[in-house]
Amino acid sequence: VNLDPTKHLTPLGYHFAPDPSSQQVCTIGGNVGNNSGGPHCLAYGVTNAHILAIEVVLADGEIVTLGGLDAEPSGYDLRGVFIGGEGMLGITTKVAVRITPNPSSVRTLLLSFDTPRDAAATVSAVIAAGIVPAAMEVMDQGITIAVENYVNVGYPRDAGAVLLAEVDGLPDGVDIDAQRISDIGREHGATDVRQAASDEERMLLWKGRKTAFGAVAQIAPNYYLHDTVVPRSKLADTLEEVYRIADEHDLAVVNVFHAGDGNLHPLLLFNGQEPGIYDRVHAAGAKIVEASLAAGGVLS
Repeated sequence: VNLDPTKHLTPLGYHFAPDPSSQQVCTIGGNVGNNSGGPHCLAYGVTNAHILAIEVVLADGEIVTLGGLDAEPSGYDLRGVFIGGEGMLGITTKVAVRITPNPSSVRTLLLSFDTPRDAAATVSAVIAAGIVPAAMEVMDQGITIAVENYVNVGYPRDAGAVLLAEVDGLPDGVDIDAQRISDIGREHGATDVRQAASDEERMLLWKGRKTAFGAVAQIAPNYYLHDTVVPRSKLADTLEEVYRIADEHDLAVVNVFHAGDGNLHPLLLFNGQEPGIYDRVHAAGAKIVEASLAAGGVLS
């Protein structure tokens, strides 16, 4: 399971960097198949950047090793081609992962905003200022309330959106970047900026973000999740279009997303027992994909 190496390595000063929201249950083999990302891929990269070599059984039964442990192999990067192949190129039987040193200092900020547009604008401004946080995640009010009901860590129920931003590295640089993000947030309408006071509080904040999909069960019994990427400069406009599409199809929608990457995760909420609901849900989902592509985005 993705989280197992980190549990073993953390006391030794290392961790496995890719951290999908499902990291408590997803497997490294599955991460290889999907080239999985996660909140911290903004700074650290997706799974492909953290796999040195894989043993693979090809369609004809031949067993091959792609990549290598000692140095970058010459020739085509077949390891990179295979990662993200979703099992269509062969079966992974062994994986050699790259481990990452734990940062010496971490600061986790929770910024509150009146609107998702303000939160999205802050994300763009932070990157434009030359800061590359370890992670920047946005949740709108609907999902924030559901998350807070679950983890009870102090997520604001009255905020239109929250931005969870994390910076890591050397202590002095981390303090400077945390202050700069706070200042940029306030310049873009942040109504409150809070910094996690302890590792325990930091982990609870991240637990809330990473259990967000499960938390929506408090709102509706079913959801349809989309996953697209748009340019950061188009985040705010695309979000507003997502809300408009949901209204047009008489559906509830909540948004939680890897804002630093422009990676959207709109969740259309519904009750699958309602007659004809799937037609509306699928139609809205198609419109969201079209809107993302029209904004210059791609399917992630």
